[in-house]
Amino acid sequence: MIKWFIDKDSRVPLYLQLRDLVRYYISTGVIQNNQRLPTVKELSEQLEINSETIRKAYKELEKESLITTKRGRGTFASNHASLKTQTGAPTSVELRYVDSVKELLKKLIQRGVPLEEVRIMVDQALSEVSSDASEQLVVFTECNVSQINEISSLLRSYLGLSVEPVLLNDLRKEVEKISRSKDELLAVLTTGFHMNEVCKALVGLPVKIDFLVTNMSLETRRQLDALDKSARYGFVCRDQESIAFYKDMLREELGLNSSIECCILKEEAKLRDLLESVDILLVSPPVYDDIRRLAPADLRMFNVFDKVDPMSLMVIKDRLLEAI
Repeated sequence: MIKWFIDKDSRVPLYLQLRDLVRYYISTGVIQNNQRLPTVKELSEQLEINSETIRKAYKELEKESLITTKRGRGTFASNHASLKTQTGAPTSVELRYVDSVKELLKKLIQRGVPLEEVRIMVDQALSEVSSDASEQLVVFTECNVSQINEISSLLRSYLGLSVEPVLLNDLRKEVEKISRSKDELLAVLTTGFHMNEVCKALVGLPVKIDFLVTNMSLETRRQLDALDKSARYGFVCRDQESIAFYKDMLREELGLNSSIECCILKEEAKLRDLLESVDILLVSPPVYDDIRRLAPADLRMFNVFDKVDPMSLMVIKDRLLEAI
């Protein structure tokens, strides 16, 4: 069950808190594609805030194409709504470009341009485009080195673009450095866990920010399904906000008979006790490297968000192609 919450004592406007919460849930896969969101009235009553605040947050999310409202049916997550092809297949934008190129070539041939000349023109255009494309790049940012390198490599292969891995602490400095160079920064990408941090780090800079959805790989799920459902499970992440909804979600998804003991990385004393008391440890990507160093060598430990969602890659590729 999704937990909805806002901080009424915060200086951040309530509609922005709600917008960012929905963003976070969508980007981390808690809210799935085409999943129905609460109505304005339902959420207004649950959070005990004005319905106009809910409407304003929903409108912001609609502008970002993260949700869509269907008259008479409700409001739904729509981050993947237009993508129906399989990973590796041409996206809708690519197909439109291919059709445009075909139409142009057809017109050239109909006007009597020799086929060999058309081939030379195409080769020359490809050469020029390839040269230009080498100056376009994407930044991928994260807080842990192993994931930043792994996902950056995946993005290079899938997008066919230069991808520069940058640690979160260095992000603003690196983006400002790129903006002063001849290179064109197409976007800064991150995982859903860091979307709000990235937005804050780059506030005031004219750069596109987007996120990748990560979830549990089939191999990790297979290994966890083979373990004792009554064992003592622990979950460690970076912030209390993540514990609030991942604790119950993981317990339900894995069909555990026992509760999950949780803590965040900064709770040092509690973390030490947890590492000594649990049989199986579940961790989120941002803390995986740190926990791996601290955990006993014989403790079974799993990164439970260890796979980039293929549909999420397609979303990113489609959006980048539209920007080029």
